[in-house]
Amino acid sequence: MNKPDILMFMTDQHTPYYSGWYGNNVDTPNLDRLVKNGTAFDEAYTVCPLCVPSRAAMLTAKRPADTGIFTLTDAIPDMTPTFLHHLVKEGYETVLVGRMHFVGADQRHGFTKRIFPDCTTITWNRQDMASQRGVYESAYGGYKNTNVVGGGKSSSSYYDLRVIETALEYLSIPHEKPQFICVSIYSPHHPYVGPAELFEKYRNRVRLPESFEDEMAAETWKNQKRSHVSPELALDIQAAYCAMIEEMDFRMGMVHSAFQEYCRTLNHDHLFIYTSDHGDNIGDHRTLGKNNFFEKSAKIPLIFSGTGVEMNARIKEAVSVMDLGPTILDYIGAEPMREVDGVSVCSSLQNRPFNEHAVYGEYINNYDKDEKYSFMLKEKQYKYLCFSAEDTELLYDTVNDPEERHNLIYRQPEIAEHMRILAGRYRKDEQAIRMDQYHKQNYQLWKAYESAAGVPYMDALFSEEVPQDYLDLPEILSSHCTKL
Repeated sequence: MNKPDILMFMTDQHTPYYSGWYGNNVDTPNLDRLVKNGTAFDEAYTVCPLCVPSRAAMLTAKRPADTGIFTLTDAIPDMTPTFLHHLVKEGYETVLVGRMHFVGADQRHGFTKRIFPDCTTITWNRQDMASQRGVYESAYGGYKNTNVVGGGKSSSSYYDLRVIETALEYLSIPHEKPQFICVSIYSPHHPYVGPAELFEKYRNRVRLPESFEDEMAAETWKNQKRSHVSPELALDIQAAYCAMIEEMDFRMGMVHSAFQEYCRTLNHDHLFIYTSDHGDNIGDHRTLGKNNFFEKSAKIPLIFSGTGVEMNARIKEAVSVMDLGPTILDYIGAEPMREVDGVSVCSSLQNRPFNEHAVYGEYINNYDKDEKYSFMLKEKQYKYLCFSAEDTELLYDTVNDPEERHNLIYRQPEIAEHMRILAGRYRKDEQAIRMDQYHKQNYQLWKAYESAAGVPYMDALFSEEVPQDYLDLPEILSSHCTKL
């Protein structure tokens, strides 16, 4: 096989549970077609349920406990290679179209080209984004993500549209080198605002999760429960999320078609990948967003389609977001990454035996003004969870109990003991907390230095003028949300 062109389409906060191919009633015809023509990993997980740590782990194939990257203000060290550096060594042009949430002066980390900028803060002194986000500004983050909910246009949708247009333009002309192109959009990350007609469509479809009224199983995660979110608001949020996913699916289909035509015209082998950095709980246990290892927050979509890839294949073994880089390099026959935690699962793309390996996740929760380490281990249908600051252990059967309502830790003692012993080999409580504290100290240093020296890389920010109708309140607003 010649060096194939590769395009990775990456979204933010898309749990596969909200996809037609995964059995949900969200209309995703392009993703469904991609699965039929390729290989889908049904049990793919993030290693950390937050944007920057997950993306850093994906690019470096290294776990957060070793890199110390646990927050949105952490950065990959300049001398840490990513799988992109390996692709460049193999002669590839590595092109980033859109966002990757890099922080600091290095806004490439192995990308030789950036042809459309980011839409999230790239500095340690968080810059004012109000002019690009309008009334949606507060709804972009954390516990304010219920401020604006409903159907209409939004600044993030406009950003995604411009990313897609730039990608289509780049694919309309031939390029000399083999291409690795990452098209990275913001949707379906909050603000929870989708196209008005789709919002109305899904408002008539969605239902509250069975776990909506359940108590939180772990003390460490109790502060994530949204007591102020009414059932009506939860349904509005779910409808908007589904609307954003259908819009994203349409836009992804445009890029996929353009990429296929690009490779067909040049008679190139090709590989297309769809993935996301983490998921969204969307009301399970009355939680929204990510920051925990409940199934909808921790699981990610991972689909491969292209030359030599098995068609209509569904892989049931667990894999990690850290496996993506090693798999791509294995697929093109490149030198493997060294001293990494991710492994290649390329054999599964070619109907060869699966490469068995441990799949786990870790996260630092800040609860009661202290760092709490959460650890997840996935093996077959079981998921084991434990916490550094409490005795709680959780064991779920994610096949028969996908909303994780029934803790089996005492009902399945043999499985619990097996998972407990296996987790002991991989959890790094003390190291993770120590690294997190070290990076938080560094964050204050970088903020002070940045204030004194200035930020010459500010030009990489998303600075286009957003049309006014994308900055106004949605045409249809949930009556339950705050109107800013």
